[in-house]
Amino acid sequence: MQPEQSSADALPPLELCRRLCDSMNMLATAGWREEAPKHDVHASLQGVLRWLDSAAGESRVRQVLIQLLRSDLPARLIDWLPELDFEAQKDVARLFGAILKLASSSGSERDIVEYIRNHNRILEELLDGCGDPEVFLYFAQMLRSCTVYPKLVKLLLDKGATSTLIDLARHDNFDVSSEAFASLRELLLTHKVVSSAYIEDHFKAFFETYNVLLQDEDYVTQRKTLRLLAEMLLDPSFMRVMNAYIAKVQYLQIHMNLLTDKSRCIRLEAFQLVKVFAANPYKTRPVHHILYKNKDRLQRVLMVLTDEDRMPESAASDINAVIGLLQVLDPPPPERTLRTSSSAMQVHALAVSPPVR
Repeated sequence: MQPEQSSADALPPLELCRRLCDSMNMLATAGWREEAPKHDVHASLQGVLRWLDSAAGESRVRQVLIQLLRSDLPARLIDWLPELDFEAQKDVARLFGAILKLASSSGSERDIVEYIRNHNRILEELLDGCGDPEVFLYFAQMLRSCTVYPKLVKLLLDKGATSTLIDLARHDNFDVSSEAFASLRELLLTHKVVSSAYIEDHFKAFFETYNVLLQDEDYVTQRKTLRLLAEMLLDPSFMRVMNAYIAKVQYLQIHMNLLTDKSRCIRLEAFQLVKVFAANPYKTRPVHHILYKNKDRLQRVLMVLTDEDRMPESAASDINAVIGLLQVLDPPPPERTLRTSSSAMQVHALAVSPPVR
């Protein structure tokens, strides 16, 4: 049951913040079993939210945000979220998202970043909450709100958020796993310069964890993982990561094996990565050797793929291009040195094909 709109809505915004703070104090004193304080918290939450929703361009927004932070309300509300009722939980997530959004437009970005930096438990609780089947949706929403800011993305990455979210992407609860993967995608693609630098510095650990998802038996998880990997590696911001990835023969073998998957969509998604290995003019010797040794088999697999119905035109063009590269592939020389000059890497000419429906 939602609290009714009251005369409190006519109060000045700082008074609304004070009432929310007071209601949180009452809840902390009375305990989570008491319903009256919870109702007061929800009513106060809605009062603040209604003001924020109508306050776009208001000169007082920054003042209100600073008051919310000084009262430590974001951290306290996150602490209490699991004990609140369903509607109040939604409003806590809405308020947290509104604070982060309005901080950017009101010139309070530094304040919110410093607040979260100085409250280590906030990011930890958000990540932990993403795995709680009862409240994961709200914690995932709040976590994704943080990705608006590059500095918060870096804080999350440094806290091992990728490992946590990758583990949760294999959760038995489908909804938990889906939200975790959505959060992982936001974390990696919202601020690509930040995430690519992190992956480059933690290359081995990241891909040892991430590529476990590629070998997951769940079709949805496997396909989303392939798609996200292609989005990363074929983005210019991830050039150095791509160079390192396509130098590893063990990663080529994973994607070659997926070319024979029973699912046509998985085979097409796997091809998006195989073509990067094949189109690289400066292959490492192990990668060159595996491609040459298996080039006849790969051509047969790819020709079967082009014969399938509903093949996107761009995908068919890319497959034919890779078949042509394999046909003229010479055996590797006795020694070959990997060169990583970005000017020499032309594999981006083969773009990611649209997802197959």
